[in-house]
Amino acid sequence: MLNKILNSLREILNENGYTNLVVSRTLNQVNWNEHEKKLYTKIVYGVVENKILLDYYLQPLTKGKRIKPFVRNALRIGVYGMDNLNLPKYYLVNEVVECIKKLDYKASTFVNALLRKYQQLPKRNFDHLSKIESYSIKYSLPQELTKMLYQQYQDRIVDFFLNDEEIYNTYRINPLKTTIEDVKTTLEKDNILYTLEDDMILQTKSNLIHSSLFQQGKIIAQDKSSMMVGKILNPIENDVILDACSAPGSKAMQLASMIDNKGMIIAMDIYPHKIQLIENNIAKMGATCVKTMQADAMNVHFDFLFDKILIDAPCSGLGVLRHKPDLKYQMTLEKITSIQKTQEQILENMSKYVKPNGVLVYSTCTINKEENEEMIRRFLFKHPSFQKEKEIRVFPSSKEDGFYICRLRGY
Repeated sequence: MLNKILNSLREILNENGYTNLVVSRTLNQVNWNEHEKKLYTKIVYGVVENKILLDYYLQPLTKGKRIKPFVRNALRIGVYGMDNLNLPKYYLVNEVVECIKKLDYKASTFVNALLRKYQQLPKRNFDHLSKIESYSIKYSLPQELTKMLYQQYQDRIVDFFLNDEEIYNTYRINPLKTTIEDVKTTLEKDNILYTLEDDMILQTKSNLIHSSLFQQGKIIAQDKSSMMVGKILNPIENDVILDACSAPGSKAMQLASMIDNKGMIIAMDIYPHKIQLIENNIAKMGATCVKTMQADAMNVHFDFLFDKILIDAPCSGLGVLRHKPDLKYQMTLEKITSIQKTQEQILENMSKYVKPNGVLVYSTCTINKEENEEMIRRFLFKHPSFQKEKEIRVFPSSKEDGFYICRLRGY
């Protein structure tokens, strides 16, 4: 298993892979029991989520040394395991060393000595650091992003990242394919613990991706916050709706189920492979009123207007780090500035195609105010013909992602 963990960390930390995709692909390839799958997932996510903190703990022992990337990842695994797993430390160290020995015998001696020395050292504290430096290390968030969020939220940012609870998997029950009773019967038959919320929201600590319910389109993976977007849009039968940045199509399919396929929904995306993904999901979920369109929301032209337009805008993703912890190491202030320009252009263009008295919903999965509240404030200043009807902020937790949703009415 450790070899698989090392390979996964190499892909994520050294080759800019996506944690959720790497983990999902690996779990599909192995024949492990549930305990082994959970342990693999916990270690990979744990190391990625805490990379800066783990390196801070290792720094007194590694300073000035040239360390190969796979060796550094092995050290991170060892430190994370000793601090967070309920396993004997000598066993963990031995497992890591034996794994490295197969790759580089000389390096295994170094790893063994360093991890054993780490056990004897007192834990490094943060007393000598500034608040920004301390938060950056504790929550493994690059300093420039920590500073940005601290300026917006002050000490409340602790609540966004201090979360040791096991993450729940959330699914939406698809009424186009099944009933609540059918889903409950299947889950209970398979001895799966779950909770139901608002009838259609299913939460469980089990991964149901390979279940018959998922494969048959009776449930779809969708976060609670994401589902809230559809409720705020509030579609009604015979609406003509545009989902402007649709992939993977979960919101479009939710809207289809809310109007029982009685209306028209255009699911639009700029990339051909994402259009294919949406079409596959539409077929699986029975969302027959959804049609796809490949186009760029920043400059697409329509000859007609929509009753409702949804812009689930590309964003920095700082609200979904529990699922995609690698994002925080790839995101920079420069990238965020570029993303904001894209958001502004999409809002500007899409606002042209809302019917009089129509609805425009803007949403993101970030907690950065510049992409959210400030984006809408600037838009409304330029477009007094739109009025804000509803604004919701959801902060990240173990049960839901961080999200921003704003409903505008055009006049």
